[in-house]
Amino acid sequence: MDLVKIGKYIASKRKSLGMTQKQLAEKLGMSDKSVSKWERGVCLPDVSVYKELCSILGISLNEFLAGEDIAQENIIQKSETNIIEVIRDNINKQKCLKVMKCILVFIFICVVSVIGFTIYRLKKPQNYISPVAKDSIEMQTAELFAGSDGAFVYKFITTDKYKKLKLHIYRYESGKLSDQDKVEMGFEDSGSPKSGEIVMVPDFDNYVIKLIISGDGNKLSTEIPILEKVEDREYYGRAATEIKNVVDVKYNEQQPLIAFVYDSDEMSVPTLDDFINSQIDFLSKNDYVYYVAFEFCK
Repeated sequence: MDLVKIGKYIASKRKSLGMTQKQLAEKLGMSDKSVSKWERGVCLPDVSVYKELCSILGISLNEFLAGEDIAQENIIQKSETNIIEVIRDNINKQKCLKVMKCILVFIFICVVSVIGFTIYRLKKPQNYISPVAKDSIEMQTAELFAGSDGAFVYKFITTDKYKKLKLHIYRYESGKLSDQDKVEMGFEDSGSPKSGEIVMVPDFDNYVIKLIISGDGNKLSTEIPILEKVEDREYYGRAATEIKNVVDVKYNEQQPLIAFVYDSDEMSVPTLDDFINSQIDFLSKNDYVYYVAFEFCK
């Protein structure tokens, strides 16, 4: 994100309201030095201040993160872009911190004469996918854009080249497979991204699950319909079970990512591992289950 652009936008909106930095700071219960840092592009406010700051300035969260006024017809597209940029910014910050830590570790290891082993560990290829921490800044921001059902965000890192990234979607009704589909991104021409994100946002009001896949400038955005033609679907309960830790990527093999559960009565929601190991029992106890698996194809 462009901190300088956002800072100038905050300043212009504040001035248009005839408000000083000190007055804005008092409304937020903060110091005018903090406001000054935001407007100079030194840093962003804490994510907990976003909503109140936007309300005071009379702007949307999308406009705040974009650093500009957004036309109504561009809101949805800009919302997706902002989510991805927030996630990517934090990933880049984490990479910078890791680099700094590696440098310090490298120096220490030189002293204790184990540099060879450390270099091997640092250069060792890693291919994995993992959920973004719920208490992270990017996850908190993503959930601000999402509805009451929240958002599910995953980041992946790959050192190997691959041709496609597929998401396989299986729809079960009362334990029986009723439909299956897949969403895929191909990289034969552009080259496969070494890192990226998968974002899934359940929108129960519109009976869809919004899906965004992005990586190295590539982006795919689509929707998965849910509970189509189901009577009294507005009264259904819903839950989800997902991967909890880092998962090693196994190429050309479907691997579990998340299952969305919908039931008109009493739901049974195990961990995703339990779901995979005892699939039939779990599925038969719920009216509708949408199971999503990922696959990196070489």
